[in-house]
Amino acid sequence: MANRPAPLLWVLFLAYFTFGMITNVLGVVIPEVIKEYQLSLFAAGILAFAFFLAYGLCSIPTGLLMDRVGPRPLVLLGVLLMGLGCLVVAWARNYPLMVAMIFAVGVGVTVLQTAGNPLIQHLDRVENYHRNLTLTIGFCGIGAFLGPFILAFFTGTGRPWQTLYLFFAALSFLLLILLVFSGFPERPVKSTAGEPQSYGKLLLHPIVITYCLGIFFYVGAEVGTASWIVKFFERVHGLTAEVSHTEAASLVRRVLPTLPALVVALFWGLQGTGRLVSGALLNRLGSRRILRLYSFLALASLLVATFGSRGMTAVGFAACGFFTSVLFTLVFSGTINSFAENQGAISGLLCTACVGGAIIPPIVGLVGDHFGLRAAMLVPALCFGYVFGLAMLEGCRRAGQPERPSREIGDRADAGRRGIPSQLRASPQRDRKPNRARRRQGERHRDWHVRARPAQPEDRLGDQSPQPSRLAKHPTRENGAEEIRLAGQGGE
Repeated sequence: MANRPAPLLWVLFLAYFTFGMITNVLGVVIPEVIKEYQLSLFAAGILAFAFFLAYGLCSIPTGLLMDRVGPRPLVLLGVLLMGLGCLVVAWARNYPLMVAMIFAVGVGVTVLQTAGNPLIQHLDRVENYHRNLTLTIGFCGIGAFLGPFILAFFTGTGRPWQTLYLFFAALSFLLLILLVFSGFPERPVKSTAGEPQSYGKLLLHPIVITYCLGIFFYVGAEVGTASWIVKFFERVHGLTAEVSHTEAASLVRRVLPTLPALVVALFWGLQGTGRLVSGALLNRLGSRRILRLYSFLALASLLVATFGSRGMTAVGFAACGFFTSVLFTLVFSGTINSFAENQGAISGLLCTACVGGAIIPPIVGLVGDHFGLRAAMLVPALCFGYVFGLAMLEGCRRAGQPERPSREIGDRADAGRRGIPSQLRASPQRDRKPNRARRRQGERHRDWHVRARPAQPEDRLGDQSPQPSRLAKHPTRENGAEEIRLAGQGGE
């Protein structure tokens, strides 16, 4: 691969920006659809159901197809479906046709994302993959944040809300032209979807089932919250469900979003911001602690938004978006890292579990029709509760093992080749200037290592010489070596 990124990478940034807007603008479009077609909350929730149903139906087939035909035809197909679906949505004059086209747009987004994620790795140096993937997610977040503002501009200037989908269609067709003239990798990029026969046995594995449910409930909670923010403000706090101040005297005020629409934009914008700024906390506290902390705070923020005053509702929903920022990636990567094989098939199952975004929003709407939206918001709260319980269960399952900060993950491959747990392998750069806390941690790891395995000079940490006082404390280290070694490997 050349030292400079391929031009296709920049086109994919635009593609993720586009589908970020299309995916997450539903929260401000749903109130407009309810008003135009006189729908109940449950019926309006079918829009989110149709969109995210595509993830459940198309993720695994797209991954398997990509192994055969490569990424180019799938990326082009996905963008074409996005453009055609948005174009028909703008022209649709009945609700069933609109639902069908939203499903087509969802299929296009699913195909684009499933084919695009592994493609990014082959458009730059391998060591830049995580940086580039983070940037694509960042562009997706920017698009999600700007969507409500674009809709507010169109409605504030007297245009119907369908104009937004004409804009999406034009952007998608422009994107399609750029992709047609972009150079793709010559050889097919192998996807991570796995082989068909591997899915059956994995569906019986308790860890796979538990974590797939975690993804299911997380995506359901995220979409089930953001889709009903505007209607929550209208029915609970008496604010307008309009996206913009259409009756305002000044043009500037007319094209700016109302408070409910602004909160939707902040929900997605702060989620994208959280993905970029939470890296420092991940390095300091480790992924398991962050998963427990953020899942609890997301649940707490949603409860504050549900039962608080108008101002607290705005703050709570926005904070909930921030604390959801890393939950998906931590649950996803935690599942993959729990297995040494079949990781592609597990990835396909986890992507399929995103169908939770299709199931939970209509349930929220159904509960809201019968018991009010305060009670309805307890549905995504229960979903966040499952993710928090999963985080606590993960802590119990790995109790007694040293917390592995995310900055040490890069050492795992080398540690695996040496046959030792990666958390025992110290960084040479950090060992040159150890502080007091790090020195104590190294002593604990060295103590664990000496008890766990027969003495091997090349594997020891620190000064390479056993300390008699520590060996004297554990005279039976040879007898217990195999048992402790197996326990250490089980945590990897």
